Amino acid sequence: MISVGVIARGGPERAELRAALEAEGRYLVAGEGEPGGELGLVRRARPRVLVVGQHDEDSALTALHRLTGADAPVAVVLLAHRFTCGGLRRILACHPAGVLHRASAAAQLPWAVGAAAAGGPVLGPELVGVVAGACPCAGCAPAARDEARTLLATLSTRELEVLELVGEGLSNPQIAAALTISSDTAKDHLGSICGKLGIRGRLQAARVAWQAGLTGRRGTRAGGGRPAAVAGCR
Repeated sequence: MISVGVIARGGPERAELRAALEAEGRYLVAGEGEPGGELGLVRRARPRVLVVGQHDEDSALTALHRLTGADAPVAVVLLAHRFTCGGLRRILACHPAGVLHRASAAAQLPWAVGAAAAGGPVLGPELVGVVAGACPCAGCAPAARDEARTLLATLSTRELEVLELVGEGLSNPQIAAALTISSDTAKDHLGSICGKLGIRGRLQAARVAWQAGLTGRRGTRAGGGRPAAVAGCR
């Protein structure tokens, strides 16, 4: 039996996901909880796979950030009701074990959780076109791209390097290692970036990086390779 934890808002939604898993006969739902309780559930129930249902991609990415404190590896399958091109790519840069669209999650969880437990990665069929660049979302429209690139003109070369790494899901310590600077300096650069761009926090900074097409150009990072879980994305 594969031990699974389920995070979703409200009892009915958790019951739907639990029923989809238990109908397969090879999964044991070891624990359930509300969004925000991911870390506590992992520490308490020690599931092999954690299914995390969120409303949107920013909430899903925040859940991944919370799980960086887990002291045991867990394969995370994220569910959300909506995705944009850039948002999904930011999520995938944090290496979850799987990402599914919430609307079809009940039908896809049985195979997706098994694949995630085996090492993944898993991507729902509806999301393949997004990753392939076929998603015409507003966040990737030419106007948004041009606006983002105009904003980037205010940044120094070093700040552009930091922003690119933020867009790829790296933490401040990882950025420091990649650029041979201190973690405090990386944090200071991010603060300067947010000030110049008129934004708040690394999620908004990452969104600008994606819209401008800044990410994905540097190849594999130092210490690269897919992490065992989501540790390192914060």
